[in-house]
Amino acid sequence: MEQKIIIKKIKKRRRFFAFVFFLLLCFFLCFFVFQKKNYSITYQVHDFQVEERYSKEKNSYDFLISKNDQVYFTVQLNRHFSSKKIIYDIQEFTTETETCIQLSSNKIRFYPLCRKDNEQISVHLISEEMRSKLNYPLTSFGENVSIDAYNIHISNYLYHDFYIWNYHGFYHLSNQGSEEISLFQKDIYSPNLITQVDHYLFVPDYDANYYFEKVYLLNMETGNIETWELPEQIYFDSIVLGVYENDLYLVDKHEKKEWKINVISKKIEQVGSESKGGITYQNGFINVTMNRLIYQDSLFEGVLPIKYLIDDGLYYLYDDMKIKFLDDAPSYLVSYNEDWVYYLKGDSLYANSLEYGEILLMKYFEWNFNYSNVLFLNYK
Repeated sequence: MEQKIIIKKIKKRRRFFAFVFFLLLCFFLCFFVFQKKNYSITYQVHDFQVEERYSKEKNSYDFLISKNDQVYFTVQLNRHFSSKKIIYDIQEFTTETETCIQLSSNKIRFYPLCRKDNEQISVHLISEEMRSKLNYPLTSFGENVSIDAYNIHISNYLYHDFYIWNYHGFYHLSNQGSEEISLFQKDIYSPNLITQVDHYLFVPDYDANYYFEKVYLLNMETGNIETWELPEQIYFDSIVLGVYENDLYLVDKHEKKEWKINVISKKIEQVGSESKGGITYQNGFINVTMNRLIYQDSLFEGVLPIKYLIDDGLYYLYDDMKIKFLDDAPSYLVSYNEDWVYYLKGDSLYANSLEYGEILLMKYFEWNFNYSNVLFLNYK
């Protein structure tokens, strides 16, 4: 009897280990089947050739769709699917001056891709004739309002917090209300060193002369302000090179030093000197001389996979491809991310995306004269 019990326990233990082994086997099979891998494939959809590329590093899909000499492109950022050949159907629409294609997929919702005058354009720039053929409705985003605060007329908050420089601090505007934040006794007309890092604003102590040893860290989500006493002094003739992964890189031209500043952990580290040179980001960090950082254009490039260019209009750039999505050039690019670009045209602030088109956000007469580095957005 006791021997039978022992045999049952052994069989039960074997079944348990077999079950665990089966689970581990399934896990590893799924891992190898569904793990992200770079690939590039080409296939036909009707008369179109589709080049579909996935980049594990960028976590994005690139699509190049061509027919004869017409080439369209679109990119899908922060996406990953286990299957390939994502596009299964393409419809083409033409007018005398424009062509558009509509891509169909079970994985991705594509907006129409259009061309005019030998360049790709946003679907929001097409004619009414083409729009009727596409039967593509214009969709709105955000909530339209009509509110005045501090001589600023607000039309759409787009669910953001706006911090607008008013020479001694900020106007804070959002759909939760408005407030004035005063920081300095004297008026500051060129706050060149104010820098947004994630949802924080790095604000030097502009009440100081020549150099600052204190900064204000403004939390754009809460409106709270924290004072940080720096262990080193930094001169106001410094240059902000850019921001990478919550680190601000700044070159002090007077002292010929480069600093890496983390506003979240409140740490500052010297990463460059006159004798050893410094670093900048050009699609990856590179070593450069201090003279290059001070006297040449060494601002960060390639931190985001896309960027925007003002050139006879406004263009969306990705690798060597571009899409025109604004005919009249803006006066100043305020900010951008992977989906939206924010810019000024005269005294008016706009947002624009390839999906939703141009949206008027607010008007402020002061922006006709002073618009450089005076407007900051906390994306929601």
